[in-house]
Amino acid sequence: MRKHQLVANEILQRIELGKYVERLPSVRKMMDTFEVSQVTITQALQHLVDTNRIYAKPNVGYFIISRKGNIPSFDGIYDFSTSSTSWTDFPLDSYSQCLEAAIQNEKIELFTYGATTGNEELKISFQALLAEEQIFTKKEQIMITSGTQQALHILSLIMLTNKESILIEQPTYHQVINLIERLHLDYVTCHRDLDKVNLRELEEIIQSKRPKYIYLMPRLHNPLGTTMNELEKKRFLEFAAKYDFYIIEDDYLGDFEGDNSYKTLYEMDTNQRVIYLKSFSKIMFPGQRLGITVLPENMIEIFQSFKEIIDIHTNSLSQVIMQTFMKSGLYAHHKDKIVFRHQQKAKTLGNVLRTYFSDYQFNDNHQMHTVIKLPKQINMNKLHRELAKRHVLVDDYKRNYLTGYKQNHKFLKINTTSIPEDRIDEGIQFILEAIETSKIF
Repeated sequence: MRKHQLVANEILQRIELGKYVERLPSVRKMMDTFEVSQVTITQALQHLVDTNRIYAKPNVGYFIISRKGNIPSFDGIYDFSTSSTSWTDFPLDSYSQCLEAAIQNEKIELFTYGATTGNEELKISFQALLAEEQIFTKKEQIMITSGTQQALHILSLIMLTNKESILIEQPTYHQVINLIERLHLDYVTCHRDLDKVNLRELEEIIQSKRPKYIYLMPRLHNPLGTTMNELEKKRFLEFAAKYDFYIIEDDYLGDFEGDNSYKTLYEMDTNQRVIYLKSFSKIMFPGQRLGITVLPENMIEIFQSFKEIIDIHTNSLSQVIMQTFMKSGLYAHHKDKIVFRHQQKAKTLGNVLRTYFSDYQFNDNHQMHTVIKLPKQINMNKLHRELAKRHVLVDDYKRNYLTGYKQNHKFLKINTTSIPEDRIDEGIQFILEAIETSKIF
């Protein structure tokens, strides 16, 4: 990223934090603040003018374009059910400009079939993005898919064709459950507690059932919100080499990890046993339908052959807009803004839970998917009725278990993306009231 883009991102960050209100400091003052030349500041300001974030008054200065109209009023619903980015957090004006630029600059590509593996220029950008996260890979190993869901579908078809089985944790991501049940995949399960995996039990299952794939969300697990420790990750990689299977590492919330020292399984892998999946649905928006799959080299050909029969190529317009969005520096700034806002809400949630739920077990990770473990005497049907009375929305945990699975926990999964920060305290009190009312004595 160019220096003026980095400065523009920093100016935007200060606007979001309220450090700059209505009007920006003078050019000379910003030169001193950011320790850059006048040319760099001028380029940064022009970039912000071009993206409709500020406007210039000749001989007066630069002023911030207010976006208060995008802030929704509270509608009486305490929505703790979703982790998707709110449309009010997304820079629609800037994205529209990228759309216009993409159409103007990439006319030929939009009217022809693209490469099955993805837009070459975007793959290079993704390769650089992955390298920033210590995921170093060849461009040929990167497949651009219609979200990670398509990648999981393709891998499922490979398993069906080769008559291979997959091991999944219980609970796990509900769309993986759907794939297994609707495609009738051969599967194996292992039980996952709220904070750990029983490694001895896991190895016994692998040794006896011999799955060819294991699906994992090592950090910010959906639905549990927990993150694997180094020992667990190391043991999974050892098992993969010893028992000859691939690990599907779904890192769809990796951008929200606050620990810079965290290592992905892909980074730790030395035997090409990890298939790495990255999603943009939480940073961008689900409708964009873009994801990254990084494959072991010996899986490139079969994965590509199955992708060809599903959609020929991933949506060209989404790819060229994303490329323009990243090249402009808007993606990096937008990601930082979304993560910052989420972390602020998550911290508020953690403080509120420690105030009202001191008698309950919950994962206090200040990240995503906060889970409250419920006592066994809770009547879940009554609980959901009580929550509905109080206009509280939560996700149904049963979707995260296979049909008929017997060892399931009772828990509530809480997300803060769609609820105003100043309503979290009140909403959590309503949840506590509903829980206490739903106990069977």
